[in-house]
Amino acid sequence: MTEETIPNDGDAVFPEAQIRHSRWFGLVWAIPIAALMIVGYLGIQALMTRGIEVVVTFDNVTGAKVGDTKVIYKGTEVGHVTAININADHEHVDVTLRLDPHAKPFLTTNTRFWLVGENPNLDDISSVKAALAGLTIGVGPSTRGQPTRHFTGLSQPPAVMPDTPGTAYVLTCAHLGNVKTGSSLFYRGGEVGKVTNVRFADTNIFKIDIFVFSPFDKYVRPATAFWVSSPLHVGFDNNGLNADFQHPAAIFGGAIEVDREDDAGDAPTSAPGTVFPLYEYGGQAKAASAGPQVSYAFTFAGTTGGRLEAGAPVRLLGFRVGAVKSVHLIFDKATGTPRTAVIADLYPKRLNVQTPLNPQNARAWHDATNAVVTRLLKLGYRAMLIQEPPVVGNLVVSLDAVKGAHAAMLEAGNPLSIPTAEQSGGLEGAMGQLNQILAKVNAIPIEAIGRNVHDITSKVDQLVSSPEIGSSLKHLDSTLAQADEILAQAKPKIGPLIAKLNQAADDVAGTAAAARGILNGDDGKQDANLPAAIEQLTEAARSIRTLADYLDRHPEALIRGKGKD
Repeated sequence: MTEETIPNDGDAVFPEAQIRHSRWFGLVWAIPIAALMIVGYLGIQALMTRGIEVVVTFDNVTGAKVGDTKVIYKGTEVGHVTAININADHEHVDVTLRLDPHAKPFLTTNTRFWLVGENPNLDDISSVKAALAGLTIGVGPSTRGQPTRHFTGLSQPPAVMPDTPGTAYVLTCAHLGNVKTGSSLFYRGGEVGKVTNVRFADTNIFKIDIFVFSPFDKYVRPATAFWVSSPLHVGFDNNGLNADFQHPAAIFGGAIEVDREDDAGDAPTSAPGTVFPLYEYGGQAKAASAGPQVSYAFTFAGTTGGRLEAGAPVRLLGFRVGAVKSVHLIFDKATGTPRTAVIADLYPKRLNVQTPLNPQNARAWHDATNAVVTRLLKLGYRAMLIQEPPVVGNLVVSLDAVKGAHAAMLEAGNPLSIPTAEQSGGLEGAMGQLNQILAKVNAIPIEAIGRNVHDITSKVDQLVSSPEIGSSLKHLDSTLAQADEILAQAKPKIGPLIAKLNQAADDVAGTAAAARGILNGDDGKQDANLPAAIEQLTEAARSIRTLADYLDRHPEALIRGKGKD
């Protein structure tokens, strides 16, 4: 278009521009806004899923690594370690854990954390696996207790997980055996509980905290018996040699066997915290108490150290009616003489004590048992020490009737004291008798007897070796030889001599018979001396015949003479 064709602007009318404001940003801002929204969403989601941080204080966490050490619950990862710092006391280590946010309701004062793999042992296979694969942290959540974010860690898993249903009890014993924290409780082969803690209660007493799982805890009653389990137990009692075979778990971790008497079904369930004795083996437990126990004191003068121990039975007529609780040395306040003080528990039910009207009242059981023991003391019963089995066994306390003992009463004290016999039995009495025998043996003049025997043998030796004795023996031998020779020469002539003697006896007897015939005749001119002569002839014939008979039996009498009849 040329300049000539341009219209004149002075006459033109142009439209007026208007500005309009929109409520929406321009499309150019859509992308940044969307990005901000996404970032915000991700941030909020990250905050919501970031987890919960807690601090657990351990004694040592050797092997733990930030970001690498996991928190495991029932084999599933529920958190990890985010920081490891020295505690303010410079003796412990604070480990910060980041846990799954769903764990918040379970983080209470009853929740437990522990190290897995720091101290591997054969009782826990997972600890051995963790020791090879790397340290982990176990957790046992609990809804009981107050919410908290700070915990004290354990070096080993807890014997019983938090919130496990069941009841806690206490056992007491003088010898632990292989029982330790974590040992299992078995009832006829099935696991029914755990040992949660072992501690000293006194110089000679251990206390063992146990936990019996539900529903088995409702069967724990006063008659329930507990004893240390072992693969094999061999021992002596009044029945001789006995052996018990127990659960194999006792080989590594130790175990406790649980059983109860069949007639305990009607007894009430024992309350939490009830104390039971822990016996050394099953035979001892089965012969022990079936209910309450009453303590008594005994004082013995004999030697008992090392031969009378806690757990030894107390017997009456061979029946176990109690058990020794403690043994210690004391000195008599008046004389200063050393004595052995024994505390023992008697079992009322084994003493046939009638159940009191209020069986839950311990005082009632004490009074009823005291009455039975007092009755025994009035009958002359005393406490004595005997060896069981004899010679090779240990000492036990026996309530025996003592001949000539007067009626006695329980002696004052806490607990009451049962009088003992003046002379302890068992090995002490046997040693006393042995000492008496040895004293008598020592009184024999063995040395003097030995000298006399030596003198006699010397004189006999001198006599035998004397030349006179030798000459006499030779002469005697010669004499005997001559006598044998004479006897040999005389023996062939003995027969004819005896025949002639018999003939002479017959002749004399015939003459006597003829004379007797004349005497019995009618001739009145008979000599008055004739009867006497006939009697002498008869006696002579009898003597000749007797001589002949004797020589026939003893021909040597011709040389040696007639011997004694």
